[in-house]
Amino acid sequence: MTLDHDTTLDQLIEQVSARRSDAVSTLELLEGYTQEIEANVPALENPQAIRDYLSFFTTMIGAAVADCQRIAAELTTEGGREEQVTTLRRLTEESAAEQRRCLTFRDKWINKPLPQERLRPLLNNISVTTRDQLTAFRDLGNIATRLEDLIRATTPPQEPEKRRYDRRALFRLFKP
Repeated sequence: MTLDHDTTLDQLIEQVSARRSDAVSTLELLEGYTQEIEANVPALENPQAIRDYLSFFTTMIGAAVADCQRIAAELTTEGGREEQVTTLRRLTEESAAEQRRCLTFRDKWINKPLPQERLRPLLNNISVTTRDQLTAFRDLGNIATRLEDLIRATTPPQEPEKRRYDRRALFRLFKP
């Protein structure tokens, strides 16, 4: 996703909502994968590790869905604020940091001979789905940058605070 310099607040709301919709779809996929894992527990080498992986990403993505929904609603009603930019950047940073977890999962549980090779596509789908969602969350950084630009463009410049002197200080200034 590229953001041009003429992006409006409505377009940013749409983009945040699109990331939220993608994440909701991912959560639905992860729920389906969880059910498939539970149905195949005896055939898996370490089902608890896979459950933990799915649980971690379900929680993380669920929190991101809630944040995106809140930000889209706030942008609609209140306009842009610095806290929203901070949240979007945090989500971007978390998604980048968790890419490593996807690689570790792939190396540890997929890139090796499996007791039941028929489960390799399921495990691969789990890995690819989480990786793709993390990659999609990186767009939130672009949205944060553009939102920050819009906030700056719509916020009038603040005048520097004038120094105030109490009466006694004024006498000290003009003391001969």
